[in-house]
Amino acid sequence: MDERQTQILLALRQITEEVAAQHTLDKAIDILVQRIRAVTSADCCSLYLSDPFKKYLRLAATDGLEKSAVGKTNLQFGEGLVGYVGLKQELLDLADAPSHPNFKYLPDIGEDEFFSFLGVPVINQGELQGVLVIQSKKKQCFDELEESFMVTLSAQIASIIATSKNIRDSNESNIKRCRGESGTGGIAIAKAIVWQPTLNLDDVPITYTEDRDMQLELFNQAIFQLQTEMDQATLEMQEQHNDQAANGYISGYGSMLDDPTFQDEVTTEILDNGLLASSAIKVVTEKRLQKFKQNGLKEKYFDARDFAQIIISRLVHTSAQSVKVDHEKIILVVKNLPAAMVAELDRNNIAGFITVDNTTSSHTAILARDLGIPAVISVQLDLNEIDGRTVIIDGHNSEVLIEPSQSVIDEYRQLISQNREQADLFSAEKNKKAITLDNVELKIQLNAGLSHNDSDDLAAQTDGIGLYRTEIAFMISQTFPSEMQQTEWYRSLLEQFKGYPVCMRTLDIGGDKGLSYLPIEEGNPALGWRGIRVTLDQPNILKTQLRSMLFAQQEFGNLEIMIPMVSRLEEVISFKKILNEAIKEIIVQTNKPVKPPRFGVMIEVPSIAYVLPEIAKEADFFSIGSNDLIQYLMAVDRSNQKVCRFFDAFNPAVIRCLKYLCNECHKLGKPISVCGEIAGDPLGSIMLLSLGYTCLSMNYSELARVKYICRRVSFADLQKIGEIALTLDNSAKIRSLYHEYAANQGLNRIIDMDDLRLANK
Repeated sequence: MDERQTQILLALRQITEEVAAQHTLDKAIDILVQRIRAVTSADCCSLYLSDPFKKYLRLAATDGLEKSAVGKTNLQFGEGLVGYVGLKQELLDLADAPSHPNFKYLPDIGEDEFFSFLGVPVINQGELQGVLVIQSKKKQCFDELEESFMVTLSAQIASIIATSKNIRDSNESNIKRCRGESGTGGIAIAKAIVWQPTLNLDDVPITYTEDRDMQLELFNQAIFQLQTEMDQATLEMQEQHNDQAANGYISGYGSMLDDPTFQDEVTTEILDNGLLASSAIKVVTEKRLQKFKQNGLKEKYFDARDFAQIIISRLVHTSAQSVKVDHEKIILVVKNLPAAMVAELDRNNIAGFITVDNTTSSHTAILARDLGIPAVISVQLDLNEIDGRTVIIDGHNSEVLIEPSQSVIDEYRQLISQNREQADLFSAEKNKKAITLDNVELKIQLNAGLSHNDSDDLAAQTDGIGLYRTEIAFMISQTFPSEMQQTEWYRSLLEQFKGYPVCMRTLDIGGDKGLSYLPIEEGNPALGWRGIRVTLDQPNILKTQLRSMLFAQQEFGNLEIMIPMVSRLEEVISFKKILNEAIKEIIVQTNKPVKPPRFGVMIEVPSIAYVLPEIAKEADFFSIGSNDLIQYLMAVDRSNQKVCRFFDAFNPAVIRCLKYLCNECHKLGKPISVCGEIAGDPLGSIMLLSLGYTCLSMNYSELARVKYICRRVSFADLQKIGEIALTLDNSAKIRSLYHEYAANQGLNRIIDMDDLRLANK
């Protein structure tokens, strides 16, 4: 062993011991970079640490770069040479770093004079802790002895760094994390305020009165008071150009306010039985609650209960508890969000929602999605534990953080800032066509449910509507909407997108989507009475909807119709028979010709893959509903916390199925698109393009981002990437492949870093 090897071995032991002896992480890593620079031929040594959420790498210590950059310079995984090492988790030794395709110039850190670069990952128990880097002014690779020294040292200090990071995080915060069943995008940081009715129905006593006329008058006044508030709330929402939402959010209470049966029953209890108005409301309501519970009408149960409590509160001269906002924004925490809250809250002060014991089809979830407010649904927590505390909502990960440390808050604030910067970046290109680098024009369409009247140029941002969820309008109504009502809905949409295709999916209920006025109670709803099965069994409902669509499109001619949850050829044939009947009826009724709309079939049930040729003879196009297709393909309920981790769009079986469907439809000469959530996911959109898909449909919030991505990728190159992906045997490798391509295209900041963390496990 020569003298230099001996010195290196001695230095390894000394550095490890000295770093381990330090009481703080900051002191330890400062000593680390100083000692490494002194031992090697490097002119600079730096350590980048991964943040607690594996979102990026931050410069934590340096001997050779600008000290002012410490704690401020961040690199996403895959970004620059440091990010590349973090992504690949492999050593990188370069003689001329600026010539590497992943090199990124950072003007504020003072590395202009350095050419040689040696980066090694610091990994502890499979988790990346950071990247250790040495640099030199000379244009030559570091030698094998220095490589070995850096690799060995990084392995020895990895556990020290990991332990120190954990201790620091623990000392800084008693943070508690709670997961929900689902979330609505975005991040919110604010004080949590719990809303609960001031009066519990169970606590209302049964009391009798001598002055029955007075009690009846008080009841009528309370009804009038609440009606006035609801009318005001409706007006406010309409002024904000959200007519459908206005109808939907207050429909639960509006129907009860206008329900003569409810009012007659309460009147009877007051006048005939001599009950106090509050007692009469309790008696009538409890009878209804029992029926709702027996029929499994959960949302209607809670709406009726909340309504009764609010009316009784008016009777005892108290309103439903208003949320006292003494700061700019609050996070509203509720068990079940009553629709009447719209009348009592200034929504400009709501940063986010948290619901307890709720479902994704609740008023809260609908409101959050439509208004673009971060939310986490069905979180199991004690309301007293969260009230008045600082809370972070992470809608992307369906997570709530209670009393986070300042460092965690700072991390999330940086993410919010980055999200805003990205939104501005995407917005600048929202009206441009999605044309790839090799001039392949893609179709980027909209998934819609409620109207987006607030966006005057919405049509110009899209290539039409790839999926209009007609069931949303049904869900926010209290009865089946009439043919005239539906016609007006559909005509308004077709007019807004005049000149662009509008694909309307027929009523898709059952499973996780229910109607309060058409209860479906099943042991296994995902495999039960849903989608086209419901409407074929109720042909009057289906024909009314089809007639409405056909009437609406007469002036515009841009209607397309698509049917959901098809599993058999017979369903398609039966549907077309009803459609043709509807067309004939309108011809007779109007004495005008009717142009049959283009007709499509959703591919959600795997059985369709094996009868595509037969169905293609009946259909004009196909669209993949990836959410249900993956669910059925993998036998995974994604709302089930025990198995949702197996719901994976990048599973080899899934991407091979998607490739097969794309190829077969092309052979059959039938257009095919994807309208499930994966189409709007940054990495998912790249994956779909690589499999040959050229038409993607997504929610409004995702349009500009996916367009931005499409304009920065090569369709031909992605076909090659896709061929490689089809040969890989697990989703981690597949994700990593697409992440690497995205990073090479400069798209790493857009890709979800949580996916990246999974890919590297």
